[in-house]
Amino acid sequence: MEKFDAIIIGAGQSGMPLAKKIGNKGLSVALIEKRAIGGTCINDGCSPTKTMAASARVAHLVSRAGDFGVDVGAYSVNQKNVKKRKDYIVDLFRGGASKGLEKSEQITILMGKAVFQSDRSVRVEREGQSDLELEADKIFINPGSTPRIPAIEGLSESPFLDSTSIMELEETPEHLIVLGGGYIGLEFGQMFSRFGSKVTIMDMASRLVPKEDKDVCEEISSIFKEEQINTKVNVDAKKVSFTNGKITVAYEDETGKGSVSGSHLLVATGRKPSSAALGLETIGVTLSDRGHIVVDENFETSVPGVYALGDVAGSPPFTHMAYHDAYLAFNRIYEGNTSLSKKDRLIPYCVFMDPQLARIGLNEEQAKAKEIPYHTGKFWMKHSGRALETDETKGFFKVLVDPKTRQILGATILSMDGGEIMAVLQMAMVGKVPYDQIQHLPIAHPTLAESLNNLMGQVKTAD
Repeated sequence: MEKFDAIIIGAGQSGMPLAKKIGNKGLSVALIEKRAIGGTCINDGCSPTKTMAASARVAHLVSRAGDFGVDVGAYSVNQKNVKKRKDYIVDLFRGGASKGLEKSEQITILMGKAVFQSDRSVRVEREGQSDLELEADKIFINPGSTPRIPAIEGLSESPFLDSTSIMELEETPEHLIVLGGGYIGLEFGQMFSRFGSKVTIMDMASRLVPKEDKDVCEEISSIFKEEQINTKVNVDAKKVSFTNGKITVAYEDETGKGSVSGSHLLVATGRKPSSAALGLETIGVTLSDRGHIVVDENFETSVPGVYALGDVAGSPPFTHMAYHDAYLAFNRIYEGNTSLSKKDRLIPYCVFMDPQLARIGLNEEQAKAKEIPYHTGKFWMKHSGRALETDETKGFFKVLVDPKTRQILGATILSMDGGEIMAVLQMAMVGKVPYDQIQHLPIAHPTLAESLNNLMGQVKTAD
């Protein structure tokens, strides 16, 4: 039984920075990873998907070259080289993450599967090697999440793809069916449409990205329609079958029964926490109905000394929030700084479809549900000088402000480089800059950010 000051299960975007912080205090850390250093973000999430999306955008721009007065000949997408470029970026980032951890003499990296033996001990099951028994006063759980696969008749017997395996394709699908119209489905659907696939997106909800305001969903639907991406909503998939090289999804909608056949099927119906097979039942860790580990303000579970961070603990499922969990946990647990809290923290996110969809704070539906008074402003990109110059006129900026304090309550940015603009508004919210100060701020011309002047000038009473 080897003794450490801390054991961390999962070398993801909470586990890695937490290990470094604890190690920098001169404490010994065992960092256990069963798959690959870097977690979902580096290996099959943010880094590879955004690398592939960049390739898809280049293909899209080449297809539109004539709009800019540039004549090009025939072009084609080499899916093998797209994958090769993606693999290079993943290897680069994974290697950098590993080197960063290896610099610390206090961190011991162990590749294997961690299983709790008691509230202070873990067994590490290593393929081709003997198991290890570890002990620590504090154990942190950060295994992340995995694709959620729905229970649809015939699906398990059919060669479907998930958000990881689709990035291993070396051929461009002739017709990609995407089951799920959320953020993952939209990113991959548009990406492969630009690679040259016919794409059909199907979702049970009444609209794409239903967590967003109706006008946002309508604009995204309009953009996808213009790019000839077929979308079907209010669809209940009933059965999946695979015959003669074709995969078919039988469904029911408000008009009756129907089916769609294609060459490939991507199941993008969300993710689930990786809380199973850790032996949590052995020590009595409490889970939510959805399988998340229940934690308190200190990220401590129902078992004292055992903590959980990131996706598995029900934190917002974004890399930057997992990283922030590590920052908060370290400061609260090891530095005693309980003034820092995960309660009411702003949650930014960006969906890397094109144009980008970025959010911070409240949208209109949330404000109405919480009965929070607000004024709203919207500025369409078709009126933005920078957007017109670059011919990127899809989407809009939208902001909610407090009628009394003039503080920004939230913003949705659907535009080119939307995530960058959202970050500007996030800083304004943290700095408590009133919206009308931004309205009259001299912002460099011609930039996309100067459209914030116009946005704030559009603020008016909500309906």
